[in-house]
Amino acid sequence: MDSQSKKHMETIASANKEMLDYFNKTFLSNLETIQDLKTQAFEIDIKIDELKKTRDLYAFKSTSRKSVFTPTISDDFDNERSKIIDAQVADLENAKEAVSSKILSLEASLTSLKKRLAVLNQAEESIKALSLEEEKREEELIEQEGFEFVEEPQEEDIGSHGYNILMQDAFDKALLSTLIDRNIKSGITSVNHKLEVLSYLLNTDISRAKLTVQEVQNNLENILISVDDIDNRLDYNLESSKPIVAQIDDFIANQRDLHPEYVIESTIASTDDELNLHPVFSINLIKLLDIFFGNIYAHSNANKIEFRLTINPNIIETTIQDNGIGIRDNYLAQSPWYSGLHKSQEIIFLLGGKLDIKGDVINGTEIKFSFPIEAK
Repeated sequence: MDSQSKKHMETIASANKEMLDYFNKTFLSNLETIQDLKTQAFEIDIKIDELKKTRDLYAFKSTSRKSVFTPTISDDFDNERSKIIDAQVADLENAKEAVSSKILSLEASLTSLKKRLAVLNQAEESIKALSLEEEKREEELIEQEGFEFVEEPQEEDIGSHGYNILMQDAFDKALLSTLIDRNIKSGITSVNHKLEVLSYLLNTDISRAKLTVQEVQNNLENILISVDDIDNRLDYNLESSKPIVAQIDDFIANQRDLHPEYVIESTIASTDDELNLHPVFSINLIKLLDIFFGNIYAHSNANKIEFRLTINPNIIETTIQDNGIGIRDNYLAQSPWYSGLHKSQEIIFLLGGKLDIKGDVINGTEIKFSFPIEAK
């Protein structure tokens, strides 16, 4: 390739990279906006629920009077207050409809952006492939002419990996924030409202008070479930101080308990069963296993998993095989950038390891990865 052709190729590669960065940033910005709008819609729902329950309290009438001198409540006054609340509820429902419309519009925009990103990613891979082919041709020509060709190792674009990691971290934080707002904050708000109603019902209607107590208990149980879910996402229960073999045994036992519909066969080979790894290796190993096992449960349609782990003094090697429907060769292009498969790729890159995923309908999917380790 002459200098002019190289210049053209560099211009195309630079333009494609610039467009890819732009659409990635736009995608992330839209995703954050959607999360904010969903939070707004959630808060509107809470306000609507509170207003409706307040209106129901006004509508609740007790026919009991302590004596003939007990004053009666004016129906007209209560009706007027109910009308005011109805108007407020209508305004909030209109606001929620507007927010929902924006969310739908932005989600449609995300779908369009995904298609553009897929095309740009494919273009970037094609540009890299063409560049590599041209380099090979130049190497062959130099060797034919009798010159010794000294190959310089190509450095991966660490900047792009760092950008991907930052985006995935931002997505994880946005997801956790949404779960806290939607499941925990809403549950606590609902419990607080029910307790206020309960304090009123204890003096007026014991049967309704008992039902409200049951509702409070159900809400608290749901909050605890949500807390456990968020704890798991944050690896709260991971005991990185234990020997790595024990940690893996605990992980597999937990997977069997959570997914009894799967036959999970496990083989662990280690030169030292009491080996303690630095937490950066043990935590990320468990995280990778969690990603790959979760992907099998969600997408493979399998019912059997064979897991093999070999721990050598300086390296960990892992194989996970299922009997499902396989995986496409272009699985990364088909998966959103925030998917578990993309995260696993970035984690293994940071650990200086290797990842290979392949599969078909006949053999299922085979996942192999390895990375160097150090003892604690």
